[in-house]
Amino acid sequence: MKWIGNRVSYEDHKDFFTLIISSKIDHWKMLVMLIWLLIWLSCGLVIFYFLFFTQELQDQKIYFYTFLFFWTYFLYKVLRVLIWKRFGIEFIRIDEDKFSVKKSLWGYGRANEFITNNIKKIKLAPLNEKSFSKVFNDSFWIVGQGTIVINALDKEYNFGSQISKEDGLKIIKVLNSKINQIKSVS
Repeated sequence: MKWIGNRVSYEDHKDFFTLIISSKIDHWKMLVMLIWLLIWLSCGLVIFYFLFFTQELQDQKIYFYTFLFFWTYFLYKVLRVLIWKRFGIEFIRIDEDKFSVKKSLWGYGRANEFITNNIKKIKLAPLNEKSFSKVFNDSFWIVGQGTIVINALDKEYNFGSQISKEDGLKIIKVLNSKINQIKSVS
């Protein structure tokens, strides 16, 4: 098994090639997100208690129902990120017939498959390094969009969540060489 950076590993098997991108982050970042989740959870539970079990907030029901709606939405978002950062991987498999990319949690997930010969280009997503979208995409408190783009039959798909530009270029080089090797054999 070979490594690109500290999150990407790949291996060339007899009949296929695999590349795994881990979503793990530094321990301190996970701890900060967990503390934020606990504070967020306690705030919502206090409002929930006062809204449904006391008479103190009865004059402002609409406001606090709206608050709980948004609170639930952001609770879902942060739980999703925590679970992804702890257990999620992106699994890429290339063989003679297909190129598949699977975002996986505990082994579950739907693979997006492309016919290997139909892949035209693999490139980095065109984001300006100083743009808001790039900075937001690289933030550790979100799942993030893929930084590598596959172009197959005028259809694009992103993968490689929060990969640095240097690691992305290395991944592209490895994937392109493997795809070219497969195309030259067939």
